[in-house]
Amino acid sequence: MRNIDVVCIGSATIDVFVILQDVEKFSYDKFSNEISFPLGEKLNLGQYKIELGGNACNVSVGLSRLGLQSYLAAEIGNDEFSEKITNTLKKENVDQSMVKKTSRSTPYFNIVLSFDGERTILAENTPAQQNLNPGEINPTLIYLTSMNGSWQEVYEKAFSKNPNSKFALNPGNAQIKNNLDDILLLLPKIDILFVNLAEAKILAKESSPDIKAVMKKLKTWGVKTAVVTDGRNGSYAITDKDEIFQIGVASDRKPIERTGAGDAYAVGFIYAFINGYSVKEAMRYGAINADCVVYEIGAQKGLLKKEELDKKSKEILSFSAVKI
Repeated sequence: MRNIDVVCIGSATIDVFVILQDVEKFSYDKFSNEISFPLGEKLNLGQYKIELGGNACNVSVGLSRLGLQSYLAAEIGNDEFSEKITNTLKKENVDQSMVKKTSRSTPYFNIVLSFDGERTILAENTPAQQNLNPGEINPTLIYLTSMNGSWQEVYEKAFSKNPNSKFALNPGNAQIKNNLDDILLLLPKIDILFVNLAEAKILAKESSPDIKAVMKKLKTWGVKTAVVTDGRNGSYAITDKDEIFQIGVASDRKPIERTGAGDAYAVGFIYAFINGYSVKEAMRYGAINADCVVYEIGAQKGLLKKEELDKKSKEILSFSAVKI
């Protein structure tokens, strides 16, 4: 039996993307960064798409495309949209033995309003999910991502039953804001932490604009490697040897839609990590994979296959992380 590479624990959703560029009577105020519609009218949609989403789902699909054996642990409903989730996971060769199908008659939904490369997400409050159980399978790595409710119980099951596994953590914004101390207590158990810059500052309890100060503060909580993404400014990482690296974005083209960029970055980074590559090289793979996602609508369409990622990596060998 082949060793299990990664188990991704979190959510699987249906994401409905509404592309706003062609919507009549829609307006955008660049000074307040707000979008608006007239109330009480019927507006014709220019374009929409229905895609799979959810952090754990996105990462499990991405890693499977790169040739790793990935499992998904998530809750889904019992309806035709949830069937789309299971059918797509089957097509993507993601193991679903840990997917829990509930009696819920609707899927877990997000509505994504997309405009000019940016988006606003209307996210459903997903359930507690405390019945998720990764089992005692000791994969190479367990990827813990955003959950609601009694997520602490699920995480603790993963730690206690899989002592030989490495752990990556990508906590949700609500988890960080509402349970900061609980997240901080987890960090000594974490091999790779993935957060964006705003989340990193909250975790580090550091408001300084100096990214080095933020990265060093994160490290004091005991995490082995911390990765901080910052949109078009690229990403940063601090290693287990306290070295800090920075890398930009893989291309300067204007993104079409940014949903899933962070998940795609985590996919590339984890793929490199499992294959024994350095943090610098893992940052390259993460940035290249994320770059391909932002030129597609949805979090999964642009995720690369192994041969595609390797090819793109060779095409831009000069693109590299630098020590700061």
